[in-house]
Amino acid sequence: TGIGVPVTTNYDIWKNNPEKVFGVTEEWAEKHPQTHLAVIKALIRAGKWLDSTDESGKLVNREEAVEILSRKDYVGAEKEVIGNSMMGTFVFQSTDVREMPDFNVFFKHEASYPHYSDAIWFLTQMRRWGQITESKPASWYADTAKKIYRPEIYRQAAELLISEGKLDPNEIPAPDYDGYRAVTTEFIDGNEYDAKDPIGYINSFEIGNKDDESLAKK
Repeated sequence: TGIGVPVTTNYDIWKNNPEKVFGVTEEWAEKHPQTHLAVIKALIRAGKWLDSTDESGKLVNREEAVEILSRKDYVGAEKEVIGNSMMGTFVFQSTDVREMPDFNVFFKHEASYPHYSDAIWFLTQMRRWGQITESKPASWYADTAKKIYRPEIYRQAAELLISEGKLDPNEIPAPDYDGYRAVTTEFIDGNEYDAKDPIGYINSFEIGNKDDESLAKK
């Protein structure tokens, strides 16, 4: 230990970026709809529990979460290691511990909601770096995101929790939310990201594949 230290975090690279994912195949979802909803309900409840704070803003359940995760049948790492990023701080090194309450967020900021704009960002990077080998129109990005990210299922699970008194309607996006986060420049490179203009975003980078701007209109 002590050989290397982090120089930055992914929070600094993209504020409130999406990270871990729960995904299932369409075949499995159609075969096990109630199990699917039950798992999503559990994820929403667990995320809310993990992000719970007291009146002072202190995270009140993270110590218990760290203890659970440290068990050998889960992560199995030392509690001190897991706690480095779970307790509202980030440890760059022993002499550099910084307050970073939003480094790990599980529910607040609509973190667990399947935003189309998050999916489109990943698709733009796959195109930029050649994993998507051919040019696609802007409509393809939107259509593909809607095939993969399924907010209607999330909302169904959330509505069940609301009916059970375990979730407040104000804790999820409003019914008229279109799935697109606000345009943002909160990236380390400062580039503006508008998920409704994926071609413009791809072309805004000096390095990487470029696409014909006419595709943005299709």
